[in-house]
Amino acid sequence: MFGLIGVKEHLQLVAGSVILCIAVPFVAPVVFSAVVWEAIDRGFDGGFVQSGKELSGVLLGRFAPWVNRVTTDFNAQFVKMREDAYMMNCILLQAVVIPALFFACYWYTATYGFSLALCWAYHVFRIGPYFMNFAYCYTLCHKEGHSMRGLYSPPYNSGMLRNIFNWWVGLFFGVMPASFAFGHSINHHRYNNGPLDVVTTADKPRDNFANWIAYLPRWTSYSLNLSSIIQFTIEGNYKVAKQMIWGSVYFWVWYGLWATLDSTFALAYLGYPFLENVVLLACVNWSWHAFNNPDDPEDE
Repeated sequence: MFGLIGVKEHLQLVAGSVILCIAVPFVAPVVFSAVVWEAIDRGFDGGFVQSGKELSGVLLGRFAPWVNRVTTDFNAQFVKMREDAYMMNCILLQAVVIPALFFACYWYTATYGFSLALCWAYHVFRIGPYFMNFAYCYTLCHKEGHSMRGLYSPPYNSGMLRNIFNWWVGLFFGVMPASFAFGHSINHHRYNNGPLDVVTTADKPRDNFANWIAYLPRWTSYSLNLSSIIQFTIEGNYKVAKQMIWGSVYFWVWYGLWATLDSTFALAYLGYPFLENVVLLACVNWSWHAFNNPDDPEDE
């Protein structure tokens, strides 16, 4: 009925349905609000892409590009490649402004109690219009993970700045540290959607929505670093397995510290972004790898 085969796939469908039922009531309102924000920004005039060349609207189409233009010369001193100068603006927003808002939200919660409206507003701002901030965060986590020598110019290419998206910014966006820094580049790009790729889509039929739901447990396991740790251990790559474990401990210690202060706050402000990760990035990976060579799934 669903294009799935066997008991295992049906169990995956059930597990994926549970994940989706937990995530959607929280993720859908935030994502919908982010989409509406972008539509309001362009006055509901035209589509997301204008003339096939650039973003429309005041904030994304004019203000953000203007900020990048006027700051490029200054920001270029911090990066190896001039075209990466925009990253410094992303760092200002995602590593400074958003964490500051996070701490401000905790202060409000501790002082006046939990506010669902405040939590919603924070997350909508955090992911940005048409979830643009979310996209930049994960793109730059990915970019960092592939940069073996770092993206920044000396003396900035050391310390926290070198991996700031994976080990700091990502904490506010549901990124399990080390998943992009180690697991993605070493596993996914080694096996290229083949059988040993822990997020492979090659063994899944991709002909309807139910199959994507059945894929969610696999993506969730990867997002938690579990499948990567297991795969690296099986391969005898204990060094990377330990790095993955350390990344997981790093995240859960961070989460635990906030949970001891306020468990509801931790769940709403740190647990929720992980659900966002599971739903949105599972969609991205599924669609990105929707088409395969059936005779050679690793054929790029």
